[in-house]
Amino acid sequence: MKGGKRYWFKLYNNFFDNEKIKQIKRKKDGDRLIVIFINCLAIAANCESGGYLKISENKFFTIETLAHHMGRNQKSIENALDIFQEYSMMVQDEYGYKIKNWNKYQNLQEKGIKDKKESTKTVKNVNTEREKELKKEIETEGGEIYAKQSYAKIKDFI
Repeated sequence: MKGGKRYWFKLYNNFFDNEKIKQIKRKKDGDRLIVIFINCLAIAANCESGGYLKISENKFFTIETLAHHMGRNQKSIENALDIFQEYSMMVQDEYGYKIKNWNKYQNLQEKGIKDKKESTKTVKNVNTEREKELKKEIETEGGEIYAKQSYAKIKDFI
């Protein structure tokens, strides 16, 4: 698992209003299925592997290991995973089980946007500091009137 442990994951306040969740809740043992799905979300958050359910760096959860981890029988987990795949909430590929659209729902792609905004803010701060230094330099060399004229001319080049 990468970095430090994550102590939260996003669960929208309208989670139970989602039509897929409503349909699953109406099924026999629907509440149990929802608890299993939320448990899968927690596992995915702990793994920090883009939604995959992983035990360690190269070992993925199986039906057997999920059943053991959640304290449920294998048939119950297998049934739940089949339903989640049927509703396109989870997928299984050559690696293992994965929460579908994990990055989208956890806003992980927005992290890049936030990082870019912070970077832009830093660049703006650096430019502001450069302008201040330039003003001071011009003022010390040629007086206040000269400084205003010179600064106006070269401001566009900064």
